[in-house]
Amino acid sequence: MECNSRGKYNDEARTLPQALIEIDRLRLRVEELEAELEEAHRRQDPEPVPEDPNLPTPARSTPSTKDEQQVTANPSSVSDNSAPSTQKRQWEGIYTATARSEQTSYYGPSSAFYFIGRIGSFLSQTLQQSFHEQSMQPKGVNKTLVSPTSPDDTETSTNSRTEGTGPSMSRTQEEYFLSLFWESHYVNTPIIDEGEFRKHYDSLWQNSRRYRKPSALVDIILAISMQYGWAFLLRGTPSTPTRGGQYDDASIAGRLYYRRSQNLIAAELESPSLATVQCHLFSVVYLCCASFQNMAHTTLAVTIRTAQMLGLHLEPPETMPRRERELRKRIWWVAYTIEAKTCMKLGRPFSVQKSQITVSMPSDDVEAASLCDSSLGSYDKEVTWLTYSCQTQKFIAATVDLYHDLYDKCSDILGRRGQGSFYKDTPGLEACAQFLATQTPALEAWVQQVPEGSKLKRRGDGSPFSVDRSAVVFEASAPLWLQRNRICLELIYHTMYTNLYRPFINFTPSSRTYAPTAERHAAACANHAIAHTHIMHQVLKETDLMNGWQEFFLWQWNATVNLVGFVLAYPINPVTATARQAIEKAIEVFEVYGSNFAVAASATSVTRDLTEKADLLVSRLRSGITAGACVGPGTDAGLDGSDAAVDNTEVIEPLEGDGLTEFMDWALTVDSFNSFEDLFANANDSMEWWGVGPV
Repeated sequence: MECNSRGKYNDEARTLPQALIEIDRLRLRVEELEAELEEAHRRQDPEPVPEDPNLPTPARSTPSTKDEQQVTANPSSVSDNSAPSTQKRQWEGIYTATARSEQTSYYGPSSAFYFIGRIGSFLSQTLQQSFHEQSMQPKGVNKTLVSPTSPDDTETSTNSRTEGTGPSMSRTQEEYFLSLFWESHYVNTPIIDEGEFRKHYDSLWQNSRRYRKPSALVDIILAISMQYGWAFLLRGTPSTPTRGGQYDDASIAGRLYYRRSQNLIAAELESPSLATVQCHLFSVVYLCCASFQNMAHTTLAVTIRTAQMLGLHLEPPETMPRRERELRKRIWWVAYTIEAKTCMKLGRPFSVQKSQITVSMPSDDVEAASLCDSSLGSYDKEVTWLTYSCQTQKFIAATVDLYHDLYDKCSDILGRRGQGSFYKDTPGLEACAQFLATQTPALEAWVQQVPEGSKLKRRGDGSPFSVDRSAVVFEASAPLWLQRNRICLELIYHTMYTNLYRPFINFTPSSRTYAPTAERHAAACANHAIAHTHIMHQVLKETDLMNGWQEFFLWQWNATVNLVGFVLAYPINPVTATARQAIEKAIEVFEVYGSNFAVAASATSVTRDLTEKADLLVSRLRSGITAGACVGPGTDAGLDGSDAAVDNTEVIEPLEGDGLTEFMDWALTVDSFNSFEDLFANANDSMEWWGVGPV
């Protein structure tokens, strides 16, 4: 009779090497527990420390022994005025200057910046090569624009290009871009009342004006609409130079409208209104899509503070009309959602605590969707044009709770073990991975409540919100905004999962300690990145739903970085071959986007170069195995085939100093540029071929 075990660890291979590794792990754990017990006994009866007679003794009150023991046993009992507990320790991040900036910025362990720093360090130590800025830096749009730091530029030419004249389009031209807004950013960021906006816009053209009156809200909406729609106008002419040898780029469209909006809202800082918050939020969207992550983060802080000044974080009074109550709720929760996504993406502290929020989430029923005179309406009784935003807010709120709990647990473990990161401590990393495994069911509970009309259909037996890589079914009868929302909702689902699992990708795990849960999380990160890439590839190849410049390219770059890192860290893994194939699809995605903005073309070359290095490492590893080298589970050591390398436990930490700067110049130009002015310097020339004039 055949016995088939279906226990907890049935998916693990039971081999003699793994059994020996498990025995070693348990022996080390016993030693750690014995050391902790001995430390606890020592603390209960501490040895007196001899005083230095040369140092003065400060006058202080001496607490009783009982009081000292209580404080030691329960640090949380100390009053708020005392020093913070030393039991917790933050997971160390990285300070780096991205894209040749001289000023460094902090990025936490949940960020792609931190992960790319680890990739760079791993490649530097493994291949023993330095990354030279001139030979390996992607050619971003800033290389074709006038730069005030260039020795060849004159002050006159720089000023003429960066300042230009005021924006001026006819009403027909503006309304073309506004028509793109209603089914793109308006659905994703539903923070304005469509009926009220149209009335406001009409009032700006009264008395048969040739050009409308300036409006901060209209200007910023036009800016993000041009940024999104410019890719459609440039279709078919990806390499057409404008005057002066410059090239059109979708990310620079609408620059002067953005700047005029900023000048107008600057006068409202002391007496802000809802329109002020709306302008700030759309400014964050504009900056994020243009890859100015620090500027977006700074603007977001102003947005949150302005919203709090208006009391948007509080439940609106019942005496207020429902139309206004729902608008205030939507503005706040959109701001909170963007802030949470940004802080998790950059690995930086949150500026808002959920305990301070009393406002309930907005409604997405048919009545709420009709309150603001939207032209989009609803798809069925369950799905309206507000459903995507509401579902995103629920998912991000659940992710924030998990994120805080995870990194709080990590800080607790790091404090107890006296470490700054887990890559020197495989058992600690495994403990965090096991904790995360207990928390993810909360995210899957969100999947169960998503309306069927908001789920992306699959061919065959494929399931939405899964990593089964099944092909997508596009429902032609559904409105464009709903088709796009279905795609976006699933992409953000995979993006959040990859960001949660990414820290568990370990480039040099110890050959003496196996971390099965952490390795499963690393594989899950790759699987979600693969699923993300497959969706993007199919959508771009078969439809134009995701064309234009929004967060979609940045999400794909994030997924691609995860795939490259996983292939480097786990050259022998059941998921590696599929991840390697997905990287090729990611390159094709970048090529589609690269026809409209140069930074996507840069991503193509960077990804190809990283992939070549990954292939080189895999070939070396296979050669070492063929020569008889023994490689432990999940390890990427021993690339030279020597036995000595098998027990290599050297930790790959992010690069520091010049090495880090060179690698970030090379890899992270994809995610940011030199300066705001340099990026948009050719905006005047870019519009003239369309007959628009300077914008």
